[in-house]
Amino acid sequence: MGYLGVGRYLPPHTLKNEHLERMVDTSDEWIVQRTGIRERRVIGSEDTLISVATKAARAALDDAGLDPSALSILQVGVNTHLRFPSCAAMVEQCLDVRDIPAADITAGCAGFIFAVEAVYNRLMSDYFTTGKAGYGLAIGVDCLSQVTDWNDRSTCVLFGDGAGAVVIGPVRSGEILAIYTRTHGRHTELLYLDEFLDVPLEDPRAMLMKRRNGTVYPYLRMEGRKVFVVAVRSMMADIRAVIEKYNRTGDEKLTLGDIDYVIPHQANLRIVAAVQEGLKLSVDQVYRDGVIKYGNTSAASIPIGYVDQWDKRPGALEVDVAFGAGFSSGAILRRMREKAPAG
Repeated sequence: MGYLGVGRYLPPHTLKNEHLERMVDTSDEWIVQRTGIRERRVIGSEDTLISVATKAARAALDDAGLDPSALSILQVGVNTHLRFPSCAAMVEQCLDVRDIPAADITAGCAGFIFAVEAVYNRLMSDYFTTGKAGYGLAIGVDCLSQVTDWNDRSTCVLFGDGAGAVVIGPVRSGEILAIYTRTHGRHTELLYLDEFLDVPLEDPRAMLMKRRNGTVYPYLRMEGRKVFVVAVRSMMADIRAVIEKYNRTGDEKLTLGDIDYVIPHQANLRIVAAVQEGLKLSVDQVYRDGVIKYGNTSAASIPIGYVDQWDKRPGALEVDVAFGAGFSSGAILRRMREKAPAG
C-alpha cells in the first residue's frame, strides 16, 4: 500500500508580513528572522473549512485517476472543526460517497500522520481478511485563521489556512514502509485552544454560561519557547523510531544515513533547521518551502508539501514527521514510486 495520488488546496487570499505590520506591533524583518515565514493563505467568504478539505480531496482523487465511489475509508486530520457532524462526514457528503467509515482525528499538527495510519491499517486489515485491495483517502486540513487572536503578535504571525490529501491503495512501487505515532499528554498546557465546549454553567437553573475573558470564542494559545524545545526533540526521536519500527520487520536494515529526504511539519523555519542540524542532514535533504510560502498550516502542512515534492526523487526513501498539540507526534517512512505512470 502506498500513495496513488496527492492534492492540495490553498485559499487565494495571501496575507503578507507587510500587512501584519499594520495590524500588530511587528515587522517583516522580525517575522522572517524568528519564523522564516514571508506570507500565508487565509480563507475568505468564498471558502469554508469543508470546502477547503473537499477541494484538496478532489485534487488527490484526480491525480490518482480514481472515482470517489471506489473509496472504502475516509479520515481527516483536523483541529479547527468546532462542531458536529464531523468534518469527514461533511466531506463524504460533498464527494457523494456513501456507507464508508469517515471520521475526524484531532491530534494537533500530527493529525495527518494519524489519519494516514488509520487509513493504512484499515486497508491492510481488509486485504488480509478478504483478499481484496481497497482505496482510502487521508486529508489534513486546518483553517487556523479562524481560531487565531489577531491582536496577539506572538501567534498571529505564524498560521495559515489550507488542506492536503492523499489517496492510498495498492501500488507497484512507492509503498508505505512504517508508521509511528505517539502522544505526550504531559505537555498539553504548552499548546491549546481556549475553552469553548467545556465552559461550565454559572447558573444551571437559568442555564447561564460562564464567560471567560469576556467571550466564549476560542483562541489558540501557545508557550512558544517551551514548544520549540519539545518539538525538536520529538521530531528527531520519531524519525529514529519509525526507522527502528521498520527494521523490526523489514528484510533490509535501514539507518538514518539511508534516508534521502525528510518532510517535517512546517511549524517554524527555526524548528525545521534545528531538526535538520540535529540529524546531520544537508539543507537539500529537508523540505522548508512550505513554512516560507504558506506558514504553519497545522495538520495540512505535510500533504501540502507533498505536491511541491511529488515525483522529484523516484525510488527515494523519505520520512514525514510532525508534532502538535497534545503533544501528539509521529512519522511515516515511505519509498517514492520509481517513476510517474505514462499518460
